[in-house]
Amino acid sequence: MLRVVILGPALLASGVSLLVVLALLPPDVSLLAFLLGAGWLAALAAGAGEGPLVEVLTRSRRATAAELEVLDQVVVRVAGLDVDAAWEVRRVYVRRAPRAAMPAALRVGRRSVVVTPWVVGAVYTGAVTVEEATAVLAHALGSHRAARPRCELAVLAFTFPWRAIRDLTRGIGAGFASISLVRSAWLLRGLVGVVCVLQSVLEGRAAIGVLAGVVIALSYAVPAAERAWATRVWVAGDQFVVQAGLGWALAGLLRRHRYPVTIERLQRLDAPAPPSRVLRLVRN
Repeated sequence: MLRVVILGPALLASGVSLLVVLALLPPDVSLLAFLLGAGWLAALAAGAGEGPLVEVLTRSRRATAAELEVLDQVVVRVAGLDVDAAWEVRRVYVRRAPRAAMPAALRVGRRSVVVTPWVVGAVYTGAVTVEEATAVLAHALGSHRAARPRCELAVLAFTFPWRAIRDLTRGIGAGFASISLVRSAWLLRGLVGVVCVLQSVLEGRAAIGVLAGVVIALSYAVPAAERAWATRVWVAGDQFVVQAGLGWALAGLLRRHRYPVTIERLQRLDAPAPPSRVLRLVRN
């Protein structure tokens, strides 16, 4: 249900935006663009062309030979977690312009992992141990599995108009956030929506009022669903790290570098690994 609330508006808004653009083009050009776009999305859904799109969407580049040499032990250990991990971690990318809010590692597509330059540098200098870096990548792997995205890159490419509009709107909103009147109007948008629906119904324009009410309701529902979904996926990533016997490593990394982390998460990571997993690690 959370995925429907999150993806539904994105797919609908992106589809309408693309149809408007196609309608403005000449018929022959519009048909050709539609066929090419549909073919490209089908190829992405089948797993083709993953590398270039990952670089564009995540603003990253393929890891150099020196960076791969630094991360070699980490990638080998992650691939040894289970049978699927060996296939899922086949390409490593490094962020071009990382920001503080970005995760240290991100699993994208079918076989790609994106890391920040900090991870590479920290492993090279010894600021982060191989076990800790393995735990970071394992968390990205577990979170991605919990999300279970289908045709991930095709969906990301198709919903690019929605994300562009949302980012532009957020940027404009951030610019006016300091104005108290604008901030108050945004906080009272629910009341405005109720008044709009009632007034439209009384004036015989119920469809317009309901549409406006749905849009305002989505301004509450979509962010809430995104937060709930992100929390569930994040917790699943922690559980995967614990099951892999690396919860202690990730907890130690968070404590040592003083990352803002809740007590609940530290307790979750400090939980003992399953005995079968511990035995396997000892034997290896």
